[in-house]
Amino acid sequence: MSEAAADGPRVLRTVRDGVATFTLNRPDTLNAMDHGPGSFQRELVDGLEAADHDDDIRVSIVTGSGRAFSSGGQLGAAGELHTANDWYWFLGGEDEDNERIRHLRKPTIGAINGLCFGAALIMAAHFDILIASDQAKIGLIETRFGGTGVDVLTYHVGPQRAKFLCMSGEVLTAEQAKEFGLVLEVVEHARFEERVFDLGRRIAAMPPVGVAMNRRVVNGAMDHMGWGSQKHYALALNAVANGDFREHATQDGRRFSDLMKEGWKAFKDARDAPFKTPWLGG
Repeated sequence: MSEAAADGPRVLRTVRDGVATFTLNRPDTLNAMDHGPGSFQRELVDGLEAADHDDDIRVSIVTGSGRAFSSGGQLGAAGELHTANDWYWFLGGEDEDNERIRHLRKPTIGAINGLCFGAALIMAAHFDILIASDQAKIGLIETRFGGTGVDVLTYHVGPQRAKFLCMSGEVLTAEQAKEFGLVLEVVEHARFEERVFDLGRRIAAMPPVGVAMNRRVVNGAMDHMGWGSQKHYALALNAVANGDFREHATQDGRRFSDLMKEGWKAFKDARDAPFKTPWLGG
C-alpha cells in the first residue's frame, strides 16, 4: 500500500467496479487511531456509512498505508484519561463506531496489510471478512501493560485462543492468525491488493439484496449468542482495568506511569522486553 505525507488526508478512498477501497493514511504513526468526534476512526466510519448510501458502491475494503494496517489506539490519548469513568465513555464511543461498521448494509472486507494491534484488531473484528498479507502481525499488545479489549474475539477464535491472546501478549504471524480463525486467507504481499480486490469484485457481482439479508442472518445468530450483552459486560470491566493501567508495573517493578514520563521508547522497551521470543512454535 502506498506511503503518504504526514499532512495528507487521513483516509483515502478510491472506487472501481463497485468496490470502494478506504486506506488509513498515517504511515508515519503506523496509522495509530484516536477515537471520538473528529477522530481518525470516526472519519473512517463516516466514510463507510457514506459508501453504504452510494448506489455505485456494493462493497467496501479497508486497508492501511505503509507497513501497518493500524498499530492500534494512540498512546497519547491515554494521557487524558485518568479514571474508570473517563475510560468508560472513551471506550463506549469507540465501541459505538465499531458497531456502526457491523450494522452497515453493505459488506466490508478488512485487508490486513501489516501490523494490526489492539484497538485496530478489535475494530477489524467487526468487518465481515478479513484477509491478511503474509507480512501481517496481529495481536493484543496492550495486554502487556494491563490493558484489555478481548470482548468480541471469543466469537472468532473460541474461548481458549481468546484467553491465550489476552493472557500471553503473543503476536501472531499471518498464518497463525489464519489457524486461529482470525483471518480467512493469507496472501503473498506482492499479490495482496490484487487478491483482496478480486474478492471485493466477486462479492459486488452478487445480488445486493440477497447479500444484505444473508449478512443480517449471520449477525443475528451472533446477537442470539450474546454479542451485545457481552460487549456491555466487557465495557464495564475494560473501563475499570484501563483506569488503573498506569499503576501496573513491569516484572522488575517499574510503573508504567513513570515509564510514560520517560518517553515512548522507554515505555515500549519495558512493555515488550519479556515477549521478544514468540511462544507459539517455540
